[in-house]
Amino acid sequence: MKMIKKILFFTILATLIYSCNAPEKSVGMNTWDGMSELKWHIGTEDPISTVMEYEDAWRNRDFDKMRSMSTDSTTFLGGDGVSTSLDELIENIKKNDITRDSLGASLSWETKSIFSVDIAPGQGGELVHSFIDVEYKEDDAVNRWKGMQRWYIIEGKVVNRSSYWQDIQEEE
Repeated sequence: MKMIKKILFFTILATLIYSCNAPEKSVGMNTWDGMSELKWHIGTEDPISTVMEYEDAWRNRDFDKMRSMSTDSTTFLGGDGVSTSLDELIENIKKNDITRDSLGASLSWETKSIFSVDIAPGQGGELVHSFIDVEYKEDDAVNRWKGMQRWYIIEGKVVNRSSYWQDIQEEE
């Protein structure tokens, strides 16, 4: 019986040591200069939490919080290819809110899926991908679309956000 316990103990110990030393899984490819040999790894929860917190601040029009979670050079790239700074984004949000209020319209979105990947774990930041469903209502008209956003997060700060959109075709 002692021999079986020793064998079991050493088997468990060996399994733990092996699993702790197993190489990280990575997949994919990229063509970035000087990084083409690197592959993608699963990211961590902290950058995902940063994006969710940032979007909550955006929904609540907490611009001070958005500023505190951004860098001096944070950029927002829309599906139209136009890049804006945080200050420009906030001004656009305010203008659009005034227009929607005057029309009695509303805009809302819900995050449907979110994940983080990292090309060089432990160095730099992580890319967070979020998928959202958006709804714009004006009187009886409703327009819905899906969005894919890619956020680059370093140490709890938004460095960049790119977004792409696709209309949801309503069946008649």
